[in-house]
Formats: sequence, C-alpha cells, structure tokens
Amino acid sequence: MTGVAAPRQAAALADPDRVQLLSLVLSDPSGEATAATLVGRGLNAGKIGSHLAELVDAGLLERVGAAFRPTHDALARFGALLGADSFPVPADRPEGVLGRIAGQLVERFAGTLSAETVERFVDESYALLASRATVRTHLPVLTARFAAERLDALVASRTGTRRRAVDVLFVCVHNAGRSQLAAAALRTRVGDRVRVHTAGSVPAARVEPAVLSVIERRGWTPALEFPKPLTDEVVRVSDYVVTMGCGDACPLVPGRTYLDWQVADPSGLTVEAVDEIAADIDRRVLELVERIGVPAQA
Repeated sequence: MTGVAAPRQAAALADPDRVQLLSLVLSDPSGEATAATLVGRGLNAGKIGSHLAELVDAGLLERVGAAFRPTHDALARFGALLGADSFPVPADRPEGVLGRIAGQLVERFAGTLSAETVERFVDESYALLASRATVRTHLPVLTARFAAERLDALVASRTGTRRRAVDVLFVCVHNAGRSQLAAAALRTRVGDRVRVHTAGSVPAARVEPAVLSVIERRGWTPALEFPKPLTDEVVRVSDYVVTMGCGDACPLVPGRTYLDWQVADPSGLTVEAVDEIAADIDRRVLELVERIGVPAQA
C-alpha cells in the first residue's frame, strides 16, 4: 500500500458496478464471495472479473483462493457507506445471521468438528466482539472471520497439523497498535510463509488511525486485522508468542517460544512518533525472521 492508496480506491469506486460489487462482498455474512456467487446480482457477468481485479489492485479486496474478501481499508474507509443499508444489524443478537454463519462453518469443518462446537465458537466470538463494538454494522463479517480463525487454530492444535510451517502470535493490550504494526511488518517480510495472528488483552474498538497511516506510508502489507480478544486456542497453535506490554495476560502453553518486546505504546501519538515505533518493531521483526529461519524479502 502506498501513499496514493486512498485516491486510487476512490477512483476505483467511481464505477457504480464496483460500488455494488464491494457492497455485496461487504454484506455477505461469510465475509467473502466468489465471482460465481456474484453472477446474477444485477451486474454485467462479463465484467465482474475485471471489476474484482481492479478492486484487488486498489487494495479494497483480497484474494483468498477463488474467493474475495474486503480488506481493512474497505471496512474502515468505505464500510459505513457501503454496508450499513445493505446488511443492517439489529441492536439485539442477530440470530438469523449467526445461524447462517454457523451453518457455513459447520459445512466447512464437517468431519473434523461437531456442529455443537462450531455453533458455540460462533456464539462466543460474536459475544466477545459485540461487547466492545462501537459500530455494529460489520459484526457479522468480523464474527465469521474471528470464529473461522479460532476454529482453524482449534483443529491445528488438536491434530498437530498446520497450514504453514510456523505460526506467530503478536499480543498487545488493545490489539490496535503495536501488534498490528508487527503483523504488517512480518507479513511484508515473509509473505504467506508464516501464519500471523494478533490479539489484545483488552481489545479496542478499532485500530489506531495513525497506525494505519504508518503501515500505508511504509508500504507494508496491510494487516487486514481488527482488534480481537486473546483466546486460548490461538495461543496453543502458535509456535512463537510475542507479547508487548501484556505478558502476564497471555496463558503459558508448554512447547511455545515466548518473547516479550519492550515497545512504546503508539496510542494517541502523532504519525511521526508512531513511525519511530514502527522502525523499532521492524528491527525486532527482522531478528525474529532470522530466528525462525525463514528467508526475508527485501
């Protein structure tokens, strides 16, 4: 992501078909959609592929296999505009929405996890996020992602299998600053060769705006994260657990490597001050990459 990201994203959304496409992805309860599922939704089928590619290039969608899901930029910058009317969330618990999310995840984890386990994780994930949410519009999307990540970790911890060679978890107090910077720096350095998680002991409602600005200015891979609470199964699946100001809050699991980084808290600081913290974190990330033994990208 570069400094021209915001104008480029606005330009991409000058086309009403792209606005509708992004809105459809944002409003999907699973948090992602394929080109095939978007056909027949009032759009020109022949142009859906090129529109999706443009939204990916603009940093508004991310490819996940054959599917597309909104980036953090899409949620933070355009989510309120695009998603509020297309997928309203009632003030009370949205039973129907959570039921659809659970149904999709039950199918995804069929033969591995029971329906009761999946449903419990969906309910708990929603409750954890809703208790801290100041804007409820995208709670279904975030719940689907959070529950899926936790269930993936649960399966990996039970079976001893991992989708990638190494899992790294960054934990700070609010999961809105230091852990987000570290995750973005590590993803930029190693791509998808390391699976990166973040969490907070007391998650904030949103990522610090200055942190997002610094990630963009440095050209780091956006973390595509949202503040979420620390849960046991994600700790158990992680090979390296890096704490930043909240070491006592992290459960100790035998066989994991624990590191505590004494890094300044960027909360409320200027972009320039946060950039200095980012430089410190980047140096530590490079040391971590060397320790893990994964070749770093320039």
